[in-house]
Parts: sequence; structure tokens; C-alpha cells
Amino acid sequence: MRRGKIYLAGISLPGLLMGLAVPAVAQDGVAEIIVTAQKRAENLQDVPIAVSAYSSEALEARGATGLTALFQSPPPGVVMQPFAGSQSLLIVDMRGVTNSDPGQGTVELGTAVYIDDVYLGRAQGMGAELVDPERIEVLRGPQGTLFGRNAEGGAIRIVTKKPTGILGGDGKVTIGNFDQRRYEAHLNLPEFAGFSIKLDYLNSSHDGWTKNGPRVARIARQDDFGAFDGEGYRASVRWKPTSAITVDYAYDHSVTKDTRDYNVLVRPPLIDANGRTVLPLATLTGARPLTDRLDRRTDTAWTSLYNAPFRTEASGHTLQAGWELNDALTLRSITAFRKTSEEGANQLGGAFNLTKFPVARPASILFPRLGGTSLGIDPTTPIWGISGVTSYNKVKQKQESQEFQLVGSLPDLEFVIGAYYFHERVQDTRQTLLSIIYTDRAFTQALGVNPFAVGSAGAGLNSQEAESTSYAGFAQATWSPAFADNRLHLTGGLRYTNDEKKFERTMFNGAPTAKIGAPFREKRWDPAFTIAYDVTDAINIYARYAQAYRAGGVSVRSPSFKPFGAEVNKSFEIGVKSDLIERRLRVNAALFENRIHNRQITSQLDPAGDPAITDTLNAPGVTRIRGAELEIIAAPTAGLQVSATYAYLHGKRPESYFTIDPLADVRIQSLPKHAVTVAIDYSVPVGIGDLAFHGDYAMASDTSGTGRVAFGAYAYDIRRDVANARIALQNVEVGPARWRLALFAKNLFDTAYPVFTAPGANAILSPPRTYGVELGAGF
Repeated sequence: MRRGKIYLAGISLPGLLMGLAVPAVAQDGVAEIIVTAQKRAENLQDVPIAVSAYSSEALEARGATGLTALFQSPPPGVVMQPFAGSQSLLIVDMRGVTNSDPGQGTVELGTAVYIDDVYLGRAQGMGAELVDPERIEVLRGPQGTLFGRNAEGGAIRIVTKKPTGILGGDGKVTIGNFDQRRYEAHLNLPEFAGFSIKLDYLNSSHDGWTKNGPRVARIARQDDFGAFDGEGYRASVRWKPTSAITVDYAYDHSVTKDTRDYNVLVRPPLIDANGRTVLPLATLTGARPLTDRLDRRTDTAWTSLYNAPFRTEASGHTLQAGWELNDALTLRSITAFRKTSEEGANQLGGAFNLTKFPVARPASILFPRLGGTSLGIDPTTPIWGISGVTSYNKVKQKQESQEFQLVGSLPDLEFVIGAYYFHERVQDTRQTLLSIIYTDRAFTQALGVNPFAVGSAGAGLNSQEAESTSYAGFAQATWSPAFADNRLHLTGGLRYTNDEKKFERTMFNGAPTAKIGAPFREKRWDPAFTIAYDVTDAINIYARYAQAYRAGGVSVRSPSFKPFGAEVNKSFEIGVKSDLIERRLRVNAALFENRIHNRQITSQLDPAGDPAITDTLNAPGVTRIRGAELEIIAAPTAGLQVSATYAYLHGKRPESYFTIDPLADVRIQSLPKHAVTVAIDYSVPVGIGDLAFHGDYAMASDTSGTGRVAFGAYAYDIRRDVANARIALQNVEVGPARWRLALFAKNLFDTAYPVFTAPGANAILSPPRTYGVELGAGF
């Protein structure tokens, strides 16, 4: 197997960039991509695990600006949802390892996200945009023997561009419909006394996808739905005191404000897929008009509603050092401190919870909570009913981590030995409020008001704290024996983890308390084994067993603060990677089976009334996920590249799914039976520069978007059906700069389909068609 020199990782801004899983267009066959998925630089085709890699050139060609681009055209086996319509809080599910409620501060994510090998403990802010990635790697399947925490389903690695020490820079401006504005700039300063500095800046915004109802003075905040405004910067420094030592430091800071997208409410069929009658829901027999559709976005909310943005702030310091002890041995240190905060209220628009009063009550019985000290109406106003769930969340998190790696090469043997420490503190505060009143017995007069609580201002206000400490040691070695001409590669890995998590509920129903949750403690060993063989220099086959786990915890939404245990994934995989026809055709394929033991299930206890009340528990037995993945890239002629991916996923539930919750259908979410993406890239010289075209299309079968549906309720499936296009005139030399002008359209055919659903016949739909122009230059 071809091996490269050891690669030293770096630092990044929070957030992600993503595009279709193909390299940039090559002029002579499919381009080679170097990845560090196994802590050393290797050709993507030589890594015996399922990896999709994305070069910066490919991301640029597709105009990808954030992780939200991935949920429309992800790599095979991956499903992403914008949680409750958020643009900064995303659900990342991989090969059936899921998390239906990633915003909780006391639960762990099933897919680990790393920025320059720094693990991100919380999902808040993951949808934010990122400046200047070098590449992105998506590793599918358990990655516990080499990665810090909770890489049970897989890992997403973002590697950033480092300071070059050579004066240079680039920037771009994007303008489009919905008042899109995006400004991006990067500057590399000349090296001075061994120090190189790089500065990055990004500002991005757009108006809401759905207008709020008519503006009224009584409502303190009445923002449109799906709006976004974000700003971030990053400063990085590289110091090379000797040729053998490299030290990288970076500081980043970003602030985003986004309003959740609009919840449509659609009348369900009378009979569900299992032949059961769908009982009338309170929302469907109530006052909200059932005029929304699943195949067409709603332009304006059905009434005037309180709606304010979530504010997410993230920052961090990262210090990395690499010391090449000799030609065969490198010692690395990765030290990081990060903090994240998110606060806001999600307006569900009357899609849940209609309570009717038998007699009129005065508005004075309601207690304002957000938007000031008043509901915005006369306190003597008669009220016949209340609705409009508004979920208030506030999450504050701090984390520190330290990792040491010893990466080495001996004759016929390569190894990694490491130690890892992670510590996190999280405070999570939540309250379910309401924001609609009805002033007549017939429920024809709906008034949106400032959010309120019923019973007392603190009714339903809960706050809890969690502290996690993790120690780990890991080792992995690959032996390529000389007697097999170094074509056989035997890899063994082992990880020891010592996790401890403590929980305390500090407020319940608005009153101080000191309820100690049952702590989580676990010490465990997780192995991985791989057998790989180079059939030829261009065809590699492998078989792999890997195991990883996700720590247990306590659900912050649980009324009883009930704990749940760990989830373990034991995965089997076989695959082939091949470059054919003089590297003009790349075909990678994998078959796998995940055996998920004691799967963590998040259940809504009252999905049609109060969707914020949930509990998390373990489903005894083994949940089996089987799948097949195929990636094909063809470069038949210079400048032309065609790519396609296919994934098949199938899940089998243990008997516990049918007995653990007798009032509901418990499902495996995010398992589309079939998923396909296709793309074409073409670049041709036109005299003054190059003309580059990109088009892609992605579809997926309908699949459950929620893990529990109460009998009598109804939940629509999520799906995927989207096309994107971009054309650019680039590499135009004017003076010392190279210029680029691009036109783009995302969701080209303005297709609407559900991307997030919940019980209660409501859904968040795909973003509308967006288009615009981009002007960029670099020197």
C-alpha cells in the first residue's frame, strides 16, 4: 500500500462546509485526494474504511457554504435534518446511528464532528458557515479506536488551510434573492522571524423564507421565518522554530442569529400506513386553517406570530504542536478550549396544543415571559382558548480537551499510540410557552401575542447542569508483511475509555431545587480489526470489524430526570476501492451491518399536545442496520467529470420496540431505502479564462423523520428531491489578481418536500429556490 509522510493537523472556525463527495475536476483522470483519516497522510483510495473526501476546489466549484448543503446531497449512508427548522442546529445520522434531539445539553451525539482533530461536544452552531477549509472527510462506521468521543456511527473531520508565510489573499462577494449577502476575505501575511499569520473574516445573511403575518404593534418581535445573519473571524499563527517542530495556534469567534423555519400543518390521511384510523388531533379539530401543503412552501404565516431569532455564539482557542523526533517518529499535542452558547424561542405556529376553555377567562390569568412585561393586549380581554407552542431554550457549554499522539513507522509496521482527556460543563434551561389566544367562542379570532406561561411565570421552567469527564488511551497498528510483498495489511486497534457524567436539576417549575440525577460511569474497551489486500496497485479490498459506543446520560426534557444507559455499535463491513482505466474511473463500494445494542430512543410523551416533553430510554436487544454504498467517479475526457452515489439502508427492530411503548409506534428514523446523487462538472478554456459548469441532483426514498409516533397521531416522512446548478468564468487575470464571476441556483426547480417532521401532521419544508451572483478575486 502506498504511504505518505506524516501530516500535522491544524485549527478551525466553528461550523462546516460541505459539497458533493467528489474531488475537483482533473485534467488527466480522477484527481487524487490525500486524507489523514488514520492520523497520517494517505491516498484516499488506500484507506481501508468507507471515507468520502471533499477538496476545497470541489467545494468552491459547487458554491457550498455550510453544512446545510450536505443535508440536500449527502454522501451515501448519511441523513441530515435541520432540527425543528434550525439553520444552526442539525441532526446528523449515519448508517442508522441517530439522535432525534441533538440540542439537549446532557446527551451525546452519535456522529462525532472534529475541526482539526478537536471534538465538538455540542450540536449548537454546527450549521454555521466556515471560512477556508482545505478538505472535509466523512468517515462512515465506528471510529472509536482513533477518535476522541462518541464516534459510534462515524466521524466528520474538517481540516483547515494553514498560514503559508507568503503574502497573498482572496475574497468574494455574493448577492442573491431573499436579500442574500455574503462577504468573505482571507489574508496571508509574509513570514517574519519564523512566524506566519493568516486572518479570515466572514459575514453572511439572508431574509426569511416565509413572511410573518401582518405587522402588529402588540407583538414585541415579529421576525420572518427562516432568516439568518452570521458573522465570524479567525486568526491563526504558525511558528516553526526548527525544521522538525511546528506549532499552530488559532482563535476563532462567531455569532449567528437565525429564526426557525415555518411549520406547515397538513391534514393527514384518515388511515395511516398500518391501516389504523388516525384519530382527530386537537390541532386538526381546532382553529388553525388547514391550508398548508407538503409540496408547496407557505409564503406567509397564517396569522401574526411572535418570532425572534436564536442567538448562537461560539469561540475557541486551539494549540497544536508537532515534533518530528526522527524520520520515522512524530509526537503531537492538541490542546483546545471552546465555549458555546445558544438562546432563543422556537415558534411552532399553532401546529400543536389547542386548549379550549369552557367559559371565557380574562387575559390577566396569563403570565408574560418573553417580549416584555405585557402580552400586548388589554388584561381584561376575554379568552376562550390558548395555543401557539413557543419552546424557549438556553444552553451554555464549555469544554477543554488534551490529546497526545505518537505516530510512527517501522519496516513493515505503522502505528499510532495516543492518550486523550475531555472535560465539559453544560447548563441547559428550557420552558414551554404559548403565544396565541382566541377571543371568541367560535375560535375565529386568533391573536398572536407575546409568549406567556399558564399558572405562574415559572410554570414549566426547568434548568439542569451536566459535567462530563473522559479519559482514554488508544493504539492502532498496521502490519504489511514482506512475505506478502507488502500487499497484505493487517490492522488492529484498541481503545480504553473511562467516562463519568454528573447531573443536577437546579430549577423545576420555576422554583430552585437540587435534584441529583443518577450519574453515568463506564469503563470499557472497544476494539477494531481490519484485513486489507492490494489486488493490484489500483484495486484494494478490505474487511473490517469495529466497535464504538455512545455514553449514557439524563434527558433534560424528562419530567422525572430519569437516566439512560450507553449504546454500543458492533459493525461489520467489507469493501473495495478501485481506480480503473488509467485512473479515469473510480469505483468504491461497501457492504455493512451495524448491530446496535441497547439503542437510545427519544420519545415524545405528548406529541400532539406538548412536543417539548420527551424522555430518553434504552431499547433492550439488538437493532440491526444493513446497507450497501456505492460511489462512482468518471473522468472520460480532460475537463469533464461525472459522479454518482447510491445507498441502500434497511433496519430491523428488536421485539422491545413493540413493547417498550404500548401507546406508540417506535421507529428507526433516517433510513431511506434508496438514495441517489448524480453530478456533472465540465471546465473548458475560453481565451480569457476557464468556463466551469456544475450541476447535481439528489433524491432519497421516504423515511421516518421521527422516532416515535403515538397511535392516533400522524407523522409525515422526510424525503429528498433537489437539483442545483452553477456556472463560473474563472481564472481571469487582471493585473496581479485572478478574478471569478459565477451564477448559481440552489433547489433549481423550487421543489418542496419535508426535511423535518414531528407527530401531529406538521413539517418543515425544504428551503425555496435561491439564486444569485458571486464575484471573487485572489492574489
